[in-house]
Amino acid sequence: MRSGEERRLALRTSVRTWQGALRLYSRGRSHRAWLQLAVFAGRKMGRRPVPTTAFLALTYRCQLHCPHCYAAVEVRGGGDEMSTAEVKSVLDELQAIGVLQVVFTGGEPLLRGDAIELVAYAHRLGLITRLNSNGLLLTDDCVGELRRAGLDKCGVSIDSADPGVHDRLRGSPGVFERAVEALGRLRRAHIERQLLAYSSHTKLDLELERIIRLGTDIKVNSVFFTIPYLTGRWDDAFEEAFSDREMARLRGFLKHPRVVMEFPTAGTACDAYAHAIIHVNAQGGVTTCPAVPFLIGNVRRESLADIWRRLTADRPFEFRGRCPMNNRRDRERLAAHAAALARRP
Repeated sequence: MRSGEERRLALRTSVRTWQGALRLYSRGRSHRAWLQLAVFAGRKMGRRPVPTTAFLALTYRCQLHCPHCYAAVEVRGGGDEMSTAEVKSVLDELQAIGVLQVVFTGGEPLLRGDAIELVAYAHRLGLITRLNSNGLLLTDDCVGELRRAGLDKCGVSIDSADPGVHDRLRGSPGVFERAVEALGRLRRAHIERQLLAYSSHTKLDLELERIIRLGTDIKVNSVFFTIPYLTGRWDDAFEEAFSDREMARLRGFLKHPRVVMEFPTAGTACDAYAHAIIHVNAQGGVTTCPAVPFLIGNVRRESLADIWRRLTADRPFEFRGRCPMNNRRDRERLAAHAAALARRP
């Protein structure tokens, strides 16, 4: 049975999720977006599995070299990036499955010359469009084009409220100032802004408080704290995983009205294995989550609908309050499950 505090956290999270969704749908959305929402709701009521969010990596190229980057997975580095036509085909399939929103990720997605074209295409399909960036390419011209393309929300990563620490972690001088400037441009363009910050042992508690104050000062809509993901450049760094006590401390930041996070309660189900999200990497490989590197198929060889059907045929796992990648035994189970799905017709 959940405690009173956990019930309050769950309610607070639900309210913030609905408030955020209403903001995005109320900002000049097209009739196609409302139609897509109706399709999603109808399938949910019919108990058909449909992901709320699709993460679509456009590239793994990046100007920076962050030590905690979970996208830096060796298996994703090989092969050609999907072409513009291939990405549009994936977006068509996501709409057909019933997905509500697509998050363009990387690497740095704006390094692709067609990124704005792809945002516009997704918008025309009726998908809520989000993009995560390091901020370096979010110039006045770029932000204006993204606004006209229909971008609904943009996340910009800031690792520390101390400019020197952020620049050192990112491996380049001046990137803190440029990230803050990018968030200011997004605000002036009336694009919803999210400050993205990863958490770690050393950032609990004072540094996260400073990041929240920074977000308040520069008027972001929300501050998103990720937990440590033991994948990418933190692969096998199991000492970085949060204990239950540290997760409880992290959840304490939800008292701030701008803060949102993954696993806001100990009972929160992992979205990947509750079939609430799907991830397509830059080479067309499909995984259950951006932090999970184990391929279950590739859209260059079969339809996304067939891959999704295989994935949702059963729910062999249920993870709550934690990321299964942060536990050796769970990780082995995920790898075996993905390999079995990849072989299944």
